[in-house]
Amino acid sequence: MPPLPLLFQVGPAGSQFGLLACLFVELFQGWQMLEKPWKAFLKLLCIVLFLFLCGLLPWIDNIAHIFGFISGLLLAFAFLPYVTFGTFDKYRKRIVIALSLLVYLGLFASLIVWFYIHPINWHWLEHLTCLPFTNKFCEKYDIDHDIEHVVT
Repeated sequence: MPPLPLLFQVGPAGSQFGLLACLFVELFQGWQMLEKPWKAFLKLLCIVLFLFLCGLLPWIDNIAHIFGFISGLLLAFAFLPYVTFGTFDKYRKRIVIALSLLVYLGLFASLIVWFYIHPINWHWLEHLTCLPFTNKFCEKYDIDHDIEHVVT
């Protein structure tokens, strides 16, 4: 049984987080060229953390956010153009491209298995989509509303 059975959600949230991950990759690849890379990194990190926290509200799918971000990060390392600073850096980036493609293919295959072939039923996974702050906060999701069980 999927984490939230018979509850289908569609929207661009996963792809938008994939684009945010592309910004992180652009930042990492241009780190040596930026004057204050930590400032840009902290700004992006604050945006992503805020959006992930918003995903704990009802009707926002944090699972799509998380896997969209991871997929965007891996595919951005593989497909975005990059600048090299020497022969060692060129080979290192080619290895990163190959590894990121392999990890993405493994992630994609595992998601197919987890959601369609042998569905997972981890109790904590449903709380990524809606965290029950009160007893009636996530009642549309049919989530276990025992707040003490969630917090402990």
